[in-house]
Amino acid sequence: MKKPEAIAELIKSVANEAGMAPGVYKMFNEAGKIIYIGKAKHLKNRLNSYARFGQLSNRTKMMVSNINSIEYILVNSDIEALLLENNLIKKFKPFYNVLLKDDKTFPYIVIDDKHEFPRIFKYRTLQPKEKFFFGPYPAISALNETIKVIQKTFLLRSCTDTFFSNRERPCLQYFIKRCSAPCVQKISKEQYAENVQFAKDLLNGKDEVARKNLINQMNKAAKEMNFELAAVIRDRIKAITEIQSRQYIQIDNLSSIDFIAIATQGDCSSFAVTFFRAGKNVGTETFIMEHTIEASPSEMGENFITQFYKTVAPPSNIVTNFELTNISDIKEYINLIASHNVNIIVGQNSIYKKILSATETNAKMRLKKEHFNQYEPQLEGLSKLIGIEKINRIETYDNSHIHGTNACGVMVVFENGAIQKNKSRKFNIDDTTAHGGDDIQMMQFSLEKRFKSKKIPEIPELIIIDGGKTQVHIAQNVLADLGLSGRVKIIGIAKQNDRKIGDEKIVLGNGDEIILGHDNELLSFLITLRNEAHRTAITFHRKKRSQNMTKSILDQIDFVGSARKKLLLEHFGSAELIKKASIEDLKMVKGIDSKTATSVFEFFNRVTNE
Repeated sequence: MKKPEAIAELIKSVANEAGMAPGVYKMFNEAGKIIYIGKAKHLKNRLNSYARFGQLSNRTKMMVSNINSIEYILVNSDIEALLLENNLIKKFKPFYNVLLKDDKTFPYIVIDDKHEFPRIFKYRTLQPKEKFFFGPYPAISALNETIKVIQKTFLLRSCTDTFFSNRERPCLQYFIKRCSAPCVQKISKEQYAENVQFAKDLLNGKDEVARKNLINQMNKAAKEMNFELAAVIRDRIKAITEIQSRQYIQIDNLSSIDFIAIATQGDCSSFAVTFFRAGKNVGTETFIMEHTIEASPSEMGENFITQFYKTVAPPSNIVTNFELTNISDIKEYINLIASHNVNIIVGQNSIYKKILSATETNAKMRLKKEHFNQYEPQLEGLSKLIGIEKINRIETYDNSHIHGTNACGVMVVFENGAIQKNKSRKFNIDDTTAHGGDDIQMMQFSLEKRFKSKKIPEIPELIIIDGGKTQVHIAQNVLADLGLSGRVKIIGIAKQNDRKIGDEKIVLGNGDEIILGHDNELLSFLITLRNEAHRTAITFHRKKRSQNMTKSILDQIDFVGSARKKLLLEHFGSAELIKKASIEDLKMVKGIDSKTATSVFEFFNRVTNE
């Protein structure tokens, strides 16, 4: 594997070669496998950003550490880059790209205008190529019901052209009044064409147009004393009313609209899409996005929309519950696919909020369901690795401190297929226990406090420690002293000498060390748990340090309240430096007047003299 310096040189070399043109880049690992595909308006700037390791997220650092080579493709515009990136991601499915897990196709209603007597039928496809199609329909029952109503109302044929051309007498559909039998000239070409147009009006949301025309036909038939025909038309009007009444909500001002909502938990995200066509709700579908850890809602939303509408016919309007930073390019991209203008709206209108809220609930429900099996392969692999039948609960421990001060420990719990943030525990460690930053003693303290507590009755199958053989051995001794030896497995996650993220080794309880490999899903899962514990520990440590900073000798000074104390500490950095400041130095702090500066100066000098 290349060293960080060599990877940085490679990135800079490719970046300089690519220049400031728009394009798509592919990153390869040592095995020649594509691990990431990205796009950029300016390739040089984007690629160079990967060479600034200190500014990268943990996941991106892991990705960059695996780079062996980089290729790029220059294009003429940002939109071309977006189109090409999406095609390549769909083809290669790189490990570090945010991916749409569900590759679904949806059924559509199609009216085939190629024939002089067009037929209506349902068709499941990525995107219909026919001139007139309606959908998609996430719920097949809604599609079937709509076709049934249209057949009953407008008597359109559903048979294939071969079947149609070989008929000598009407089929059963004619006798149950679901077809006008154009195959044997039971209806004129002009009348059939009129019925086809009525059906299209109904599907396009022009219900009143279809209803008005049918009412005129019914009144005309009644005037001509053709009551049988009038009764038939009356039933058609009733069928239109019936299908409208099944809609729990309608949107009159927009003919076709998709409501898209995101829900996230841990490193898993789900999207739900509620489809409105002709102003009517035709169903909701949910999707899972993979590899979303550390990705922003905007980034995930962009990836979902570009990948989703590659296979689904876009509506006229899209409403989201998340912002899109690259909204202009996304709109232009979808417009190219749809061949019509698509408007993207962040839900503000009250009716949008109501529908988005219901859509988001569906996304959360899918996410909850997914969490029960998302990590099933990793948990099975982990069970085999440590030699137990099943893992229900994993506890991960970490510490944080600065030279032994403001020390703290944390426990993060993985249970029921997800990190349970409400079950995390924080342990205050005093400076005498920390002994100048002894991580092993701090870990020992956290484990003893956790397993001696009666407030946490659950016993995990596995404990993960951030460390190597020494840390694992000490943790085993702690559990043995508490009578838990043999009941709980312990493993450590240790960095190798180069300390690269993604190059960790797993230390088992018997001392064996295992290197899983950089693209290993199990290693990625374990690092996710370790990183969550590390993030929780740092957050708790910062909070503790901030609280302790506000408790100081400054509390004893007249005219110095919490606001002025904060101003002084932010300006000088510590009470020790405030103590050394002159009155003039103190007066330079914004918000500190002469009276307060004098009081602070005299207090410290009096304390010193005493």
